[in-house]
Amino acid sequence: MTNYNTMYEKKHDLLPQSPRWAQEPAFYHIRTYSSTRARAARLPALIAAFIFASITFVFFTGTGPDMSSTPVTQTVPGNVHLLIPASGKDENLCKAIVGAAVLGYPSPKVLNWGKTFNDAHLVSGGSHIAKISGVSSYLESLSPEQDEDLIIMTDGYDTWFQLRPETLIERYFDINRRANERIRRELGDHVVSTNKIEQKIVFSAQKRCWPWAADAAPCYAVPNSTLPEDIFGPDTDTDVGDRNPYLKFRPRYLNSGVVVGTAGAMRVMFTEALNRAKKDPNFGSDQNIFGSIFGDQEVYREVVRQRDMSWTDHISLRSEDPRRGSIREQDLEAVRNMTRSMEFGIGLDYEGSISLPTVFSEDDTEWVNFDNTPWVDFYNVKRNIDKSQNKLVLHQDIAKTPAPFHSNGTDDLEAKEWAQVPLFTNVPTGYTPAIIHHNAHRDGMKNLRRKVWDKIWFQPYARVLMDQYMDTPLTTLAVAGGRQWRNSDEWKGGVRDDVGAWLPYQDVCGGTEDEVFRDGNGPWIAQAHA
Repeated sequence: MTNYNTMYEKKHDLLPQSPRWAQEPAFYHIRTYSSTRARAARLPALIAAFIFASITFVFFTGTGPDMSSTPVTQTVPGNVHLLIPASGKDENLCKAIVGAAVLGYPSPKVLNWGKTFNDAHLVSGGSHIAKISGVSSYLESLSPEQDEDLIIMTDGYDTWFQLRPETLIERYFDINRRANERIRRELGDHVVSTNKIEQKIVFSAQKRCWPWAADAAPCYAVPNSTLPEDIFGPDTDTDVGDRNPYLKFRPRYLNSGVVVGTAGAMRVMFTEALNRAKKDPNFGSDQNIFGSIFGDQEVYREVVRQRDMSWTDHISLRSEDPRRGSIREQDLEAVRNMTRSMEFGIGLDYEGSISLPTVFSEDDTEWVNFDNTPWVDFYNVKRNIDKSQNKLVLHQDIAKTPAPFHSNGTDDLEAKEWAQVPLFTNVPTGYTPAIIHHNAHRDGMKNLRRKVWDKIWFQPYARVLMDQYMDTPLTTLAVAGGRQWRNSDEWKGGVRDDVGAWLPYQDVCGGTEDEVFRDGNGPWIAQAHA
């Protein structure tokens, strides 16, 4: 077994908080003293004593400035849990299971396994509400000590894993770091600290707001995309009359197919989602529920910003308030009347670096071999992307991970680097997503789950890679966010169901081998687990 007792250098921010008069000069009352010179002489000593006392207090008590957005170095490893809601055997589910295995993700927890959803009074027979309740039950089963574990949840029948978990985990922390910096700039330190606003959950982003009307909070109240305003040229965010009206739009809206977050934050969010679903069992879809929560969160952030912004935050803006008036007054008033927080720590993956939903982005993607310069240049030219911008290059967080056919000596796989294998890539953003979400449906594009399965780099070698996976000891998944990340399950070659029972791969995927492996060699049966 791997020794996970790795120690990391601790980082401390020992700067004391400024006194209240330095933060908010309006509270500093100027007085006249009879002995101005004497007090002036003592002032440096008083300041020095104050600073020394503050640093000492911070050092010995651990209390000091709010550091909620600063990564805290931890010596205890965290676990990564992979959740896939799926009720029955399907070749597309097995493609996700195989991809997760050969890339080194934890063995999945397959939720709602064996259940049927045929309630005629509910949309999709009740499968959407079961997705929420199944994940919620799993999160409730985790102890409070596991609140900082990472949860990766994907749709069961249209997602493929493409990159190693190290890349996904590092991107998750980078997205949150950048988002929390942006939130502090927009809301102010006082608002963020007072209301404990911190992004911990990352959903996929899509170009169209669905299934709500344009004037609903999940559509108009959510933040603008962080992608460049000219990423699609001068017509960015404009309907140019293409058969895809969203061709030139930047992704801005929540897609619920893939979500990554801490167990504690996800538990709170799924509890809220389940409560909403129970109030309206025919709500339509989990996308509806999570989008509405995201919209309410953004209205809530504006309410507390207006209510709690400090004098220094107003000064730091140095201009007329850019956000005031962006949220409708009736929506603000509805949230003001609530007696609980609507902050859930939700944000979006605008670049499509963790997951790329293909719906409404059908024309943005290519299978790219990054070492093939003429084709890379062609993909840029095809979309009027200036070659000098170097948008379409293999990212270092992919290149540094073990090579695609990283051999353990038990096979004859040809050694290749990541630049030499086809990677499904979002050309405008330049990102190769860790997970591909095949939810595009235009022109029968759902069939791509079968038609392009042989394009993903590992498919032609899936059987050999599965054998190699079983022969390779579990290792650390990543070191990111100030800690080490490891598998939440020590068993391999199958999945766990809702009650924690181990289901061997053949029990879940037997009969799908002709499509999944495409080699004519029959079923794949795990020979061992580690």
